[in-house]
Amino acid sequence: MPTRTDVRTARVALLPDDTRRGGPARLDLRGGLVSPRVVRQGAASAEVALIATTATLLGGDELRLSVEVGPGLRLDLRDVAGTVAYHGRGAGSLVEVALTVHPGAVLVWAGEPLVVCDGARVVRTLDVDVADTGRLLLRDRVALGRTGETGGDLTCRTTMAYAARPALVEELTLRGGSGAGTGVLGGARVVDSVTALGWRPADPGRDVFTLHEPGALGRQLATDAHHSTLGRTWDAWARALPSF
Repeated sequence: MPTRTDVRTARVALLPDDTRRGGPARLDLRGGLVSPRVVRQGAASAEVALIATTATLLGGDELRLSVEVGPGLRLDLRDVAGTVAYHGRGAGSLVEVALTVHPGAVLVWAGEPLVVCDGARVVRTLDVDVADTGRLLLRDRVALGRTGETGGDLTCRTTMAYAARPALVEELTLRGGSGAGTGVLGGARVVDSVTALGWRPADPGRDVFTLHEPGALGRQLATDAHHSTLGRTWDAWARALPSF
């Protein structure tokens, strides 16, 4: 059972303003365990930062986030800091994220790491729906433990669809404390991923898998988040996106 009384789904939505033809897009923001803050807003674009409202994640926490980008709009989303899952005292935590990108829309999310400390148990689900002609650029990093820790248990379930067709379906289970993650990660404790969906990068770079649908997945294993070189891949792919 959740330890918080506030288990609302946080929401960030950039949508056309139906009440004002030709007017600027409107932002629909709602807080939960994370709270969205407007950094900037234009006629057809916005940048929003996600800020934790309290120490997160504790045992029993349920962090839910819904993100939607309306047709022909661009939303840049960023985390102010990484998310740390602390020792749950026997209780697990849930992170549930849903991303929806409509036709002609662009969603860019430079996510900060999810760190799973010793004694934490986390299930994270990521459901992505990108419509035909929509584009997504996502950086997703998970780490087993802080410096000097082996980390807790983490299960990541990812489902991405493009134009209603499966583009990426993956389940990754890591158990740092029990050593079960060692065979997967070797000496690493960080999994860094950059995903482009809706187009094929002209120069995909190293450590990149081409998806069946238009898109690519770059992935590296690292001992620490700052050792990954996927930042260069992110920068190159980000330059290929249209600015609004």
